[in-house]
Amino acid sequence: MKRSLKTFLTGATMLSMASAANAAELTFAGGWPPNSKPTAVLEDFAAAVNEQTNGEVSVRVFPLSLLSFAEANAGVRDGIADMTANLLAYFPAEFANFNMLAEFSELAELEEFAGELSSTAFAGANMEYVFQSCPACMGEIDAQNQVYLGAASTTTYVLQCVVPIATVADLQGKRIRTAGAYWARWAEAVGATPVSMSINETLEGLNQGVVDCTASNTADFVNFGFIDVVKYVYVGLPGAQFNAPFTMNKDSWNGLSDEQKTGLLRAHAKLAADLTWVYIQEARAGRERAPGLGIEYGDASPELIALNQDFIAKDKDEVARIYNERFNITTGNDASAALTELMGKWTALTKDVTSPEQLAEIYWNEIFSKIDASTYGK
Repeated sequence: MKRSLKTFLTGATMLSMASAANAAELTFAGGWPPNSKPTAVLEDFAAAVNEQTNGEVSVRVFPLSLLSFAEANAGVRDGIADMTANLLAYFPAEFANFNMLAEFSELAELEEFAGELSSTAFAGANMEYVFQSCPACMGEIDAQNQVYLGAASTTTYVLQCVVPIATVADLQGKRIRTAGAYWARWAEAVGATPVSMSINETLEGLNQGVVDCTASNTADFVNFGFIDVVKYVYVGLPGAQFNAPFTMNKDSWNGLSDEQKTGLLRAHAKLAADLTWVYIQEARAGRERAPGLGIEYGDASPELIALNQDFIAKDKDEVARIYNERFNITTGNDASAALTELMGKWTALTKDVTSPEQLAEIYWNEIFSKIDASTYGK
């Protein structure tokens, strides 16, 4: 009996040691404030990783503490954190191909794709193209010692201002915080002055009068506290959406087993869906709260909306030329055509989605389940 018990204990100890050897503790540097809905989504992601890997992989989320959005790329590249939501528009030289694709989010403003759920379609179209048809994108990520693990998309960008903007003339000379090249081009085209500023600095910029408006998505109106300082929100311009890719330190990724990587991919399908969906929910909540705070929130004037539609009609054909001229990228026209086709596919796939769970399953079936964890990111 003693020998049998000893044998059992030895076996249990060995199993425990093997389990401990296979365990991984990862860190996720989040750039959103601690009490924001996106940070809650990251905590749900951490729980999903634990579940999908049978407890072998844990994730600790650091909201706006370990790394800011501006620090995220170098921080994950250098191993300060294992994972992040990497806002690649902050790093135009390092991620030219990614940023070109992100600028095609203005396709979501076209009549056949526009709508409250357009971000769910653009996120799907963008991820499918990057994973399956963009080796140059993968090269950019690899050069930063990282692995691409999908992306979420924000809701459409609107003008959020501390001063009224009723006419085209009102835009002249206004200082507008811009999050990337598309919005900077828009500001210049309408006679405003684009101001490059991190999302984490924008609230103070509005409060101190450094900028008159921010071109930001309708969820960040709540997420970053703009609701506390802006007085006017104009829907219908400048449009487009912000792509929020998830990246992981390449060494950390390759330190996992194939089964753990598969679990992480499954959790990232959920993360892409949950974050995209929470932006939609936050946008709804912000619009409902605004009138009670004395904020004018509604469609921009017909004059401004017409101006914006004219800009998009011209700009969507300019993106390929601009990136060829500045970064010698020759695939812009092909990427535009492919993404337009994919937007048709993904608009159909997501038009009846009513929950993030449904969306996550679509992302998994159409994209993440097709990734070979044994070879991806090597």
